[in-house]
Amino acid sequence: MVTLAVGSVNYLQKFYFLNDNFVHPSIYFTRNWKEIESRYFKFKLSEPKYFNDYCVKRLDDFVDSLCTLLEVEPERKNLLAAGKINYTFCIDENDVEKITGYKSKGMSVLAFDEVITAYQTHFHEVAHILINFKLQNLGLYTLPFFMEGFAVAVGGRGGMAPRVVTDLGYYLQKTGFLTYDSILTYESFYGQDANMTYAVSGLYNRFLLDMLGGKKYIKLYKTVNGDINYVKQIKPNGFSLPSIEQFDKFLEIRDKEKIMYVDEKDNLKPEFNFQGVGGSIAYLEDYYKFFIFNYFFIGPSKKEIEDDIHSKIIPSIINNPLNDCNSYAKYCVTTDSSSVKIYNLYNDELIFNFNSSFSIFNTKIPVYTGNGGKQHTFFLSKEIFNHDLDKDIVIGGCYR
Repeated sequence: MVTLAVGSVNYLQKFYFLNDNFVHPSIYFTRNWKEIESRYFKFKLSEPKYFNDYCVKRLDDFVDSLCTLLEVEPERKNLLAAGKINYTFCIDENDVEKITGYKSKGMSVLAFDEVITAYQTHFHEVAHILINFKLQNLGLYTLPFFMEGFAVAVGGRGGMAPRVVTDLGYYLQKTGFLTYDSILTYESFYGQDANMTYAVSGLYNRFLLDMLGGKKYIKLYKTVNGDINYVKQIKPNGFSLPSIEQFDKFLEIRDKEKIMYVDEKDNLKPEFNFQGVGGSIAYLEDYYKFFIFNYFFIGPSKKEIEDDIHSKIIPSIINNPLNDCNSYAKYCVTTDSSSVKIYNLYNDELIFNFNSSFSIFNTKIPVYTGNGGKQHTFFLSKEIFNHDLDKDIVIGGCYR
């Protein structure tokens, strides 16, 4: 490594060499990391135990699904499979900073078609690469409302599924706290907190994709792409969007989607009452009813992968940062009086998040008093779990 520093202008740049050749920092820092390949990816793994076959499959399936949505031609998909997307999986954000120079959990480096991230399945950053791959010839900049909104709509945001992020956007839009038409320009988007702008733009871009379809959406996306001066000057009247009535109808349909609900008067009892497992479950036609003390590990008895499941997030769930453990279960459901979260432990993804502070109806989680004490109780759609819990299940915590 050679460091060039010019104190008078506060400039510092590091250059990396490997076998006497000048190389990108990614190549230098990952030179001893484990490497594997899949249909569309070339992976470099800082800590392989946190990266399993399920993660590989989810990423490849994501590429296939997005190529279908964007109508990527078969020959272009074959080119993508031949060339591969570089995916560098870091153990934490310190690893990411070493390679990219930025303190973050992950980013896409478009110049190298590389995702450098601390997330096992960082779909958001992969989405940035894939839409650029579809467009082929494009300007360096895109209006952020569409660039980030698209990536959120199809890929969520670092460790969070799309629905988790867009649910926040739904709350912000419905309450008028932040609306899509207030962040359409370059300056207005970056002038607000990113957690809010990403959520609202993700919600609206999901609407656009459903309303327009891939081909028409791409046509719209191209009109807001160009050099930085062009993008900064784009005004809301510079492109055509569907009517507000159409968006309202989209929100009305979303209103009726009951992914989770509570019912204090429901008298359905748990199917079992084992001690020391954190909770229980009961079955309805389209929902599971949960009874949980604090957190509850559950999943299908037949695992989808042969690997042991090592989760980076379990220590934070069980409030023990020193407990580096495996999991028997695919899912962890956590709850208290005002929130419910569901994690997919196979890839450490938050797939559902309810918080009464961001609920239109300020819903509270009821308490059921049964064997073992007071448990929070609520209903969750079977679709969230892909009906994984319909048959034989495994329950319990984690093991060392």
